[in-house]
Amino acid sequence: MSDTALNAGFLTNLHQHWPFPSLLTDCTLITACFNEQALNTELCTHYGVTPPPAARKRQAEFLAARLCARQALQQQTGRACLPTQQSDSRIPIWPPHSCGSMTHSQGICAALVGNSRTWQSLGLDLERPIPHARAQRLARTILTNDEYAAYCELDTAQQAQRLTLTFSLKESLFKALNPLTGMYFGFQDAQIIAIDSASAGLARLVLNKSLSKQWRAGCELEGQFSLLHGSVLSLIAVGY
Repeated sequence: MSDTALNAGFLTNLHQHWPFPSLLTDCTLITACFNEQALNTELCTHYGVTPPPAARKRQAEFLAARLCARQALQQQTGRACLPTQQSDSRIPIWPPHSCGSMTHSQGICAALVGNSRTWQSLGLDLERPIPHARAQRLARTILTNDEYAAYCELDTAQQAQRLTLTFSLKESLFKALNPLTGMYFGFQDAQIIAIDSASAGLARLVLNKSLSKQWRAGCELEGQFSLLHGSVLSLIAVGY
């Protein structure tokens, strides 16, 4: 990447690494922190990014995630370019032979790029910890009955952690499967059936709703999760 965004103080801690327990072949993950106050028109012009007509915070998130994707594409393909975007659905359009996912949350951003000959789709999500009081309000919306029963057996701190993780994994699942199926689905349409760790590990999810001929209710997928600057980073990769 050009040092423009780094020297301008917009991006910091730009890092290629793999915090998840299971390494995926033909994938590159880039994470960074970004400073909303350092956003300016010159940065967007330099990288050829047209930010959405939105508040400054949203524009900073938009640019930061795409700069992570640009760096990931450069590392993965040797070509520094930006994903484009479908005007109607806002689903990113990746360069030929590539697939990927972008995410951001309160000053942190990340992008994952993979070889589309190896991976059908990738879903990446980043979530700040949900405070317990808010977790209590959201639990019934995000959790299925079985998930809620398990949630009620946890202590206060564990409940907030579990809800944050569940929220993030289901967001990653949506990002991975929506481009493949064209179907909208909500939090109740999938559930976590196994988690092997509280802070970094693997999880199993199952669909409660049929999305296509290939992705029917009962299909299971593996997810991974870790912590990034105190936030939950989750991933779901769909192979062939």
